[in-house]
Amino acid sequence: MRGLALAACLALAQAAYAQAPYQPPRDTYGHPDFQGVWATRWTTPLERSAEWKTLVLTKEEGAKLHASVLARLRSTDPLGPDYAWDLAGPLVIDGEARSSLVVDPADGKLPLTEDGRARRAVFRPVAGDEGPEQRGLNERCLMAGSGYAPFLSIPASNVRRIVQTRDTALFHTESFNQLRIIPLDGRTGPLIPRGGSSSGRWEGDTLVVETTGFLATDGFRIAPMQAFPISPATRITERFTRISADEISYRYTVEDASLYTRAWTGESLLKRTDDQMFEWACHEANYGLAGILRGARVVEARATKGKGKP
Repeated sequence: MRGLALAACLALAQAAYAQAPYQPPRDTYGHPDFQGVWATRWTTPLERSAEWKTLVLTKEEGAKLHASVLARLRSTDPLGPDYAWDLAGPLVIDGEARSSLVVDPADGKLPLTEDGRARRAVFRPVAGDEGPEQRGLNERCLMAGSGYAPFLSIPASNVRRIVQTRDTALFHTESFNQLRIIPLDGRTGPLIPRGGSSSGRWEGDTLVVETTGFLATDGFRIAPMQAFPISPATRITERFTRISADEISYRYTVEDASLYTRAWTGESLLKRTDDQMFEWACHEANYGLAGILRGARVVEARATKGKGKP
């Protein structure tokens, strides 16, 4: 009987230990330590496609989603780069593949207003080959990338370093060398073109960051399969919670009554990586753009010749 009682006590203790919440390491000031290099490399799109009816997918369905998204991302632009995609697979949380980043509304769709739908309907990340202003922002080194709120996933360089002090958090994203400075003492951070201005606070072990002040010219958050409209009225609230030695839970809520009928929430992860951060050296003075435009004229001439025109 004593043996049975001891075994039962051990079983209860093990169950209680397994259910105990993760206790993150602390920085010098007693806050959860987020410092290090973290990656975001999923192919899960922002919105759920008609092919999937549920948020959670099986392993086989997740592999199918990954392959289909990579196929859709292949550029149809004859001048577009042939990326070596830095996308490891679908977003997986608690061992479950996700069909969308949007978790609220439950259908995985953005609750767009009529104006929001109209703006997205005419959105074209690359408008054409007519001139330099119509080429993609990334080709012109004009603050593209994934370093803004919310953190999305782009074709390459999905790594960022987090640095903490007593009253500031810094997020340095390798892509386009983007830096977000987030005061945690009630101040508002510097306004970043295309990135707004952020302020943060601690709610228990969760870092909460609110970003507003977007410019009228910002227009969209742009990443493959993850683009959505924003405006000067947009507020984005991010919540960072360390849930294991190698994972930070990342949830964000977007509010803008002019674009969305209600607030909506996305969820993903930041995963620790041993990758090093490198300098992002974009083509200086856009000398590559001249070659891109000359190439466009060649493509046009070939198309014209194929139609029998002089």
